Amino acid sequence: DMPRPSISAEPGTVIPLGRHVTFVCRGPVGVHIFRLERESRKIYNETDDVSQTSPSESEARFRIDSVSEGNAGPYRCVYYKPPKWSEQSDYLQLVVQ
Repeated sequence: DMPRPSISAEPGTVIPLGRHVTFVCRGPVGVHIFRLERESRKIYNETDDVSQTSPSESEARFRIDSVSEGNAGPYRCVYYKPPKWSEQSDYLQLVVQ
């Protein structure tokens, strides 16, 4: 069973221009890769720096040090847990103001 990942943003989803934001992707234990996708599957960042945050959950963090208007828009997470990729999370809308 592959639960869908979740996505959140710290400190939030509305970020002033030039400030930082960190996307947090969460999934089950045993994830090898988390991928943060933009609107399309073709634009993404991925990391194998996965930390186990509880006996049943793991996460990865994607930081943008200085957001620009180009960073605004929808993001979602997906993960690879051998032997396959998960479904995508819901979209999270990043607003830059």
